Amino acid sequence: MRNQTNKSGSIAFCALISSLLSSGIGHAASVTVNLGQSNQNLELVGDGAASSGLGLYNIIFGTCALDPQNSYRSICVLSGSFTGTSSGLTSGTYTLTATGPAGLNGNDTWPGIQQSAGSNFWVLGFLPPFDYDMTLTLVSSTETFIAPIIQDGLPVAGSAFSFAFSSEPVCTGLGAGCSVAQVGHTIGGTIQAPISGSVSFNQVYTYYFSHLAFGGSFQTTLTYVNYSPQAVTCTTNFYDDSGSPLLVPFSIVISTRTDTLAPGGSIHEETVASLTAPVTGGWAQASCTGPVQASLLYRLFQAGTAVGEASVSAERSPTTEFATFAQTATGIAYANPSTTQSATITVEVYNQAGTVLGSHIITLGPLEHGAANVGPLLGLSNFTGFVKITSDNPIISLSLNFEAFPVFSSLPPGDLPSGTPLVQ
Repeated sequence: MRNQTNKSGSIAFCALISSLLSSGIGHAASVTVNLGQSNQNLELVGDGAASSGLGLYNIIFGTCALDPQNSYRSICVLSGSFTGTSSGLTSGTYTLTATGPAGLNGNDTWPGIQQSAGSNFWVLGFLPPFDYDMTLTLVSSTETFIAPIIQDGLPVAGSAFSFAFSSEPVCTGLGAGCSVAQVGHTIGGTIQAPISGSVSFNQVYTYYFSHLAFGGSFQTTLTYVNYSPQAVTCTTNFYDDSGSPLLVPFSIVISTRTDTLAPGGSIHEETVASLTAPVTGGWAQASCTGPVQASLLYRLFQAGTAVGEASVSAERSPTTEFATFAQTATGIAYANPSTTQSATITVEVYNQAGTVLGSHIITLGPLEHGAANVGPLLGLSNFTGFVKITSDNPIISLSLNFEAFPVFSSLPPGDLPSGTPLVQ
């Protein structure tokens, strides 16, 4: 093993990725954040020279583990702190998640190629469609922001990143020296160290809808209001309880819809499901190129006449803690917006005196969803108090008051910043 300080051993990913699809994002604002030194190493494994003479690499983005949902894929993570100048994203922690085919020792290895002859810089090689995804998650004191960087092997519009080793790199399998250029020409040679750098992306505004329902006497209305002076495009993806795409019967049956709202424009569209069909539930996530007011309206029908409804504003950020009023019939819904991580959720109920009445643990895989009435969920026949929901990974959740059914209403948002002290 050789260990050598060498500034020419720096690595970088050129910003040419940002030009590939730059016209597809509308007027979304560009954001750049600076990543502090990562808690994990980025590793380059040499794959020998290409016919062009440029070195080839297998790139391992941090600490890797097999995807629990798909043993042929691996999930790699780099994490640390970040700083920036955009509102809500001035400081916090980041997680850069790279998923792809499981390669060396179960690691997720991405192809790279030397930028030019003799260079100690590399760029990503060809990524086959559907095989590679990269996502940057930023957690500040006020919000959690998720920025897709690469999806299905293709760069997301406006995305780019540049990394450099932030401490002395360590090499193996080389002769004298320790540099990126040497590793690329040496099959099995490695160079690794923590990284720092920057990531740029178009600031897409994300909105989460913890629950939707149609059929079984319910319809759901989706509402977007564009109050800004610029046109905004919102892409909304709908998911069923298992995290698969959910076909939703609007004027056309779709699992993804794209709405472009002119300045001052809005949409307010109700599902047209058969009210006698079994109820179908799920959740949704929207990505918009600008800020909007986003909400869902749940409407209950009896004999074809609306008898109750509740409107719920979209959530802006997943979190790990929720607390709100609850009684026996209170309905709660929860979804895991992560595409890679499972969430273990604890639902705990207190009476009005602050005594714990019971708890229930739920595990949600990536993109999975669930909903239940609190009393039956915990086996409680009669109570009034509050429900506390905690999760080991950020989720979304809402609660509805059904104590005077068929009249029902939304309850105040129960989401709390992660780390809020809670009664035990």
